[in-house]
Amino acid sequence: MNIAIIGGGISGLYTASILKELNYNITVYEASDRLGGRIYTHSRIKKKFVELGAAEIHGMKSVNYEMLDHLEHKIEPIVGNEYVWFENKLHDVEKKEDFPESVNGLFAYFGNISNETYEGSVMASLKEKSLYSSKLRYIVDGITSEYSASAEKLYAKSLGEEEWRWSSGFRNFFSYGRYSDAIDFFKDKLENEIQLNTSIVDINYADDGVTLLTRGGESHHFDKVIVSTSLGVLKKEKINFTPPMPDEKRIAIQKLGFGKGRKLFIEFDKPFWEEDTTEILGGKKCPIYLIRPAQPNCICAYIMADAAKEFNQLSDEDVAEILINELDEMFPDLNVQALYSNHYGKDWTSDPYFHGTYSYSRKDSIIHRETLKQPIEDKVFFIGEACNTSGHSATVHGAMETGEEVVRKYFDSKVV
Repeated sequence: MNIAIIGGGISGLYTASILKELNYNITVYEASDRLGGRIYTHSRIKKKFVELGAAEIHGMKSVNYEMLDHLEHKIEPIVGNEYVWFENKLHDVEKKEDFPESVNGLFAYFGNISNETYEGSVMASLKEKSLYSSKLRYIVDGITSEYSASAEKLYAKSLGEEEWRWSSGFRNFFSYGRYSDAIDFFKDKLENEIQLNTSIVDINYADDGVTLLTRGGESHHFDKVIVSTSLGVLKKEKINFTPPMPDEKRIAIQKLGFGKGRKLFIEFDKPFWEEDTTEILGGKKCPIYLIRPAQPNCICAYIMADAAKEFNQLSDEDVAEILINELDEMFPDLNVQALYSNHYGKDWTSDPYFHGTYSYSRKDSIIHRETLKQPIEDKVFFIGEACNTSGHSATVHGAMETGEEVVRKYFDSKVV
């Protein structure tokens, strides 16, 4: 059986490798000039690197933890202190007595989000519970940046339902190795089955099998096709379906949330933050900054949702300048600008192969994810993080799980 996989990200490559081991004939089509999708390791000088896409491992029970462990990565839990910029002062989250009750109430709410049942946005829920004031705006933005959406866009009950389904473990990890090692691992296994710079513009499943049309005008016939593109590509209707995909699937695609955002690593000559710092919440320009030992001397500006919109038309250089000024405010006893060395960024929203970051919870999101992942006529299949109904959407392992599920349900039930 001949199977095409559209998209050379982690879900597509992982699924292709499983199917190849099961003796299926596989062809992977990747529209861009690189593999990896939203895994994007950028090399710096002296063998250093930054992760401009996925960077963390969510739970020890996740398939990507097992994968990176198999590749002999040094994996460690993310431990340390969070700091909050509030009322013009950096506060250590561990010292809760330093915070007003309103801030502690906010952390308690998100810490128990899996119990949320409110029918409305997270912001509306916070206001209903008297947990929100304008002073907390940027702290809320920092917390919800994890979901690549604002509190106004996140649907509270759906977010609670998805968090309740989470099962891979609640401790997050980072690797001292390159996330792209996983991509190289699959690339080596699939080297002769991958076609880069090949955009698929039409999927015709009207007759026997499936015919794919490339942007260059070439036609290729397969028995089945697996679509692993980002939800953003599907929302933008960059691939035509002949006949049109069922209305319920098209509606589900548009109903699901898909985040906007970019990452910008700012490198300094030396660290000026407390050694145990893992993140800084509450910035007005960037609501959350991340700090990891694998990228020494770097602060990662995780610019999502409304913050990403504000910087929409700006270059990385302009954004870096604005954020360095904000860090100068947070650390007034230092000249942060004088310590600046370099920056490395990726704007996922403007990338024509993704059109955004990852999916987030809107009303009835689990129902829409279930609809999205249903095959069309047992010939066109869908995988990727947005298809995950186990609570692991928006994660690397969530994307990989959907590939396992499709293979197990429709190609070989022995796959576990």
